[in-house]
Amino acid sequence: MADSDLSKLQQQKGISPLRLKLAAWVESKPIQLGIILLIVLNSIILGLETDSGIMARFGGLLIALDKLCLAIFCVELLIKLFAYRLRFWTNGWNIFDFLVIAVALIPGAGPLAVLRSLRILRVLRLLTAVPSLKKVVAAFIHSIPSGSAPSVPASTPSSK
Repeated sequence: MADSDLSKLQQQKGISPLRLKLAAWVESKPIQLGIILLIVLNSIILGLETDSGIMARFGGLLIALDKLCLAIFCVELLIKLFAYRLRFWTNGWNIFDFLVIAVALIPGAGPLAVLRSLRILRVLRLLTAVPSLKKVVAAFIHSIPSGSAPSVPASTPSSK
């Protein structure tokens, strides 16, 4: 959650000290940095799991690491749900994380198994966590010409 959400929780009356401590801890810079690094690591793992050769050699390890990442994401989610309660649902990233993690927890989700790859989209949290990355993405988006295709000469001069 954003610092403003933590501030609002801290300003509320009647919030237990345990909830306040957990909210401050889970929102601390070291924990959030760890979660972001774990999201990047998990994205790499999910990408590696698409290669049959890599899965043949390291499948057991990759699956174990993937489950460990998912377990840590679940713990983070449960702490936030406990600390923020209904306020948890006022943050779009929390809702997105909840849905992505919920889909990942569905056993053998059949047609929903492809949605497991949405966990990679959690990397988008980097855009809100790293201000300089916002600038890079904004510059990249602004550099894309809007609605114009590269021009191709109608005819080329012939050499005689």
